[in-house]
Amino acid sequence: MRVMSGRRIAVACSAVLLLTGCVGSTDGSPVASEDTSTSAVTPGPREPFDPCTIPKSAVTASGLDVSTERPDFAGITTYPGWKNCTWDARGPEAWHYLSVMSSINSIDEYLRSPQNERQLSVQVGSRDAVQYNSDYQGNPPTGCDIALDVNGNLIIFVVDTIGSEDTLGDPCEEVMEHAIELELHLPK
Repeated sequence: MRVMSGRRIAVACSAVLLLTGCVGSTDGSPVASEDTSTSAVTPGPREPFDPCTIPKSAVTASGLDVSTERPDFAGITTYPGWKNCTWDARGPEAWHYLSVMSSINSIDEYLRSPQNERQLSVQVGSRDAVQYNSDYQGNPPTGCDIALDVNGNLIIFVVDTIGSEDTLGDPCEEVMEHAIELELHLPK
């Protein structure tokens, strides 16, 4: 397995920490109610979509190596409300990985971060999405990201170089191809 540079890991984790800090809380103390009527059971906390449930056949058809699957790339899943799955591209000329991240946070919250630069509205299948570069990806960027809303949850497709590999293609074209091919397997 190839290693992602420390700078990229730090930026990915800082973005997650920023969003984790946005989760609201309530001040005050609980007060018992004298209401004796029956009430509905409140569901537990929402869980984000697990990108590792995307069928292996779809991942392979998208040009990714399922044997490189990493469900906790850069420690993302240690933050509440996040899930992640990452695969390296297949073949002798493979230069990039694809990471699919999922969060219970909103796309609007995420895109407000100043690190998400050069935002462009795009379509991924029938879904509205935003293509952007993160500030750590350089200029010209070594990677490209696409964020979309799936039933109030944030899904992010990230393409970047593997380790210190050179960028051998257009990362925005690569991430769009993967997003279109895998979008069919996201929740409706």
